[in-house]
Amino acid sequence: MIKVFENQYAELYDMSDEIPHVLFGHWRGFWQLSDKDAMEALHFPLNYVKEKNIKIMLTDYKDLEVVPEETNQWLLDYWFPTVVANGLKAEIVLDAGELIGQISVEFMYESVNKETGLITPKVATIEQGKEMAKLLLEEWKNKA
Repeated sequence: MIKVFENQYAELYDMSDEIPHVLFGHWRGFWQLSDKDAMEALHFPLNYVKEKNIKIMLTDYKDLEVVPEETNQWLLDYWFPTVVANGLKAEIVLDAGELIGQISVEFMYESVNKETGLITPKVATIEQGKEMAKLLLEEWKNKA
């Protein structure tokens, strides 16, 4: 994995050396629209997905604290539609460690698949996420 971005809210790694077309993200903190660093972290994947032909994000929320309602609405209205338009097909999710973070993750993904077509399965471990990513990529390759 090659680290492509880091700040207090995220560490993002291109996993193409191990699994082509996969970006791993470890997200943390309290995401407020008014926080410049939080927004920098959230904006980074938007173009990276398109530039590097990323099809799957493996997303670890174990250290996520809270996604306020206004930030969640921005994600639903802008972030998810943009990454899907830029080529993302799936976001494999490792849930938050704390209950409030789990509620934020549940709320965030509640309507994403229906609204954007993004596949958003949850897994328990990074290894399970990697295996699922490999299976999805193989399935899409066989359909092409």
